[in-house]
Amino acid sequence: MQNNQAVKFVPAVGANKRVDLVLEGDQAVIQLSTWSEGLGWCGQKTLSLDADMLDEMHKLISAARIRINGKKSLKTDIPQSHRILKFPNI
Repeated sequence: MQNNQAVKFVPAVGANKRVDLVLEGDQAVIQLSTWSEGLGWCGQKTLSLDADMLDEMHKLISAARIRINGKKSLKTDIPQSHRILKFPNI
């Protein structure tokens, strides 16, 4: 018996943007939509990825997330001028 039903996940929703993920057979379908007043959600981009490409995409997103979060933590870190130790002149 073959099951052709798509598996839908709860979308990730931000300010006027939304990402939907649906599993259709052996493909993960990712769709970006934007909110337009009077029209509602309008599809902008759609990606259909097999398991190998989904693994690669996960690596890329993880690397981007680490880099972005690293930059955020540097902004709230101790200012550079406070990290420099000054030694007296002899």
